[in-house]
Amino acid sequence: MVDEFIRLLQSVKREASSDFSGVGLIVCDPAAVLPIFSMKPLTPLPSGCNALEQILKISTHECELHDGFHLLSRELRLFSAAQYFSPPIDLALTVDVETGFGGRYFAALFGSIIPGVECTGIVTHTAGVAVFKDGKRIYSENA
Repeated sequence: MVDEFIRLLQSVKREASSDFSGVGLIVCDPAAVLPIFSMKPLTPLPSGCNALEQILKISTHECELHDGFHLLSRELRLFSAAQYFSPPIDLALTVDVETGFGGRYFAALFGSIIPGVECTGIVTHTAGVAVFKDGKRIYSENA
């Protein structure tokens, strides 16, 4: 599943439009209790397409769902979008603050240790692709 998730993020990076806003994704059990808050609770998810197409549609500045993190099941099905994600900070994790990464990167890193979270990932113009599992970056592909 993690390899498939990495391939999904690589595809997002490769197929992103010039209006790409970046994306943060959480692969988790839909029943997991996460530190999230819905930023757009009344806005429906794009329907009738696969996860890649949905993520590309909502990851443009013109889409009101572009901000926050999006949640995927372990089968990589999008089930929630535009979630403010505020995981607790674990100071025991090794964090390289000199790299210049932003809030989405650190939220994905810290969020990857929450029970029920399989892994997290981001795609941004500045950081490229990064995937986290159990508090460690397990994959990185620079922009």
